[in-house]
Amino acid sequence: MLKIIEKINAYEEILIYRHVNPDLDAYGSQLGMYAFLKANYPFKNIVLMGQEDEGLNKIFLPEGMPITKPTGKKALAIVLDTANRERIDGDLSLAQEVIKIDHHLVVDQYGDLNYERVDASSCAEIVTLLIGEVLGSYNLSVQGARALYIGIVGDSNRFLYRNTSRHTFEAASILIDQGIDIEEIYASMYVRKEKDLQVTKYILNHYKNAGGFAYYYLSDETLKTLGISRNEGSNYVNVLSNVEEFKIWGAITENKEAGNIRVSLRSRHYPVNEVASRYHGGGHMLAAGATLETIDQLPDLINDVQEVIAHGREEE
Repeated sequence: MLKIIEKINAYEEILIYRHVNPDLDAYGSQLGMYAFLKANYPFKNIVLMGQEDEGLNKIFLPEGMPITKPTGKKALAIVLDTANRERIDGDLSLAQEVIKIDHHLVVDQYGDLNYERVDASSCAEIVTLLIGEVLGSYNLSVQGARALYIGIVGDSNRFLYRNTSRHTFEAASILIDQGIDIEEIYASMYVRKEKDLQVTKYILNHYKNAGGFAYYYLSDETLKTLGISRNEGSNYVNVLSNVEEFKIWGAITENKEAGNIRVSLRSRHYPVNEVASRYHGGGHMLAAGATLETIDQLPDLINDVQEVIAHGREEE
C-alpha cells in the first residue's frame, strides 16, 4: 500500500477504471477506492471511468454517480478487477502510469505496478486489506466501506464460495468497524420488487436443460417486454442455481446496442472460465462471462459446456 500511495502522491489526477459489463465487485472496488481517495486527497481530481450501470447504481448510488472528467493533466490510472487490458472500460492511454489491482488468474500484467492476489475472494477484499494497512493515518468513509462490503458479498456469494478465507472475514471486519449498516446493505441487494417475480416466472417457464447445462435466453424484445435492461437480465442467472441436475447454469442475453450476445456462466464444481475464454471472455473458475458474436454461436457454446461436464468435476 505504501508503494501505491507513493504513486498517488505523485499525481494531481487519478483515473479509476474497472472492467466492462461490471458486476458488484467491479463497482464496489472502484467506488470504494474512489471514496478512499476523495476522503484523503480532496484537492486531487478523482475520476470514475467506465459506462454507468443503472441496475448497479440503484444499489450503490441511489442519489446518482459523482460526475468528474479527465482534465488532460498528468494522470495515474488505477485499474481494478480487470484481468486483461482488453476488458478495461475506458481509455487507458489517458494515464502516464498504471496500477493494476486484481484477483483473477494472471494473464496480462499491463500495469507499471501490478498487485494480484488470485487467492482473494474479490478485488474489493484486496482493496479493503490494502486500505486496512494504513487506517489510522488515512480515512475511509462509511460510503466507501459500504461499497467495498457489497463487492465482497457479491463475488463471494454472501461468503458461500470456496474462495472465502479468513482474509475475507478480516476484510469484512475492517469494514464493519467503519460503521456500515449490514441490514440496510442486504436489503438494498436482495429485497425484490414484484417485477422481479415476473422475470423469474418467465425464466422458470422458458429455461432449457441441455445435458446438465441449464440456461435461459432473453432477446432484446423479451427484455423490453419484461421491462429490464440487458445487464439486469444477466443478473437473474442464479435463479437456476442449487438444482442438483444442473451442473452448469447460464444467462444468455441479447445486447442490441453492441450487436452481440452476452453470456454469464456459473457452476458449483466445473471450470466455466475455460469455456468463457473461447468466446472473448474469462473470469473465475466457477463464475465467468463471455460474448457471442451472434446467437448462431449458441450451439457451439452448448457443446463446449457439455464437454466440460463430461470431463468431470474440477476436484476429480
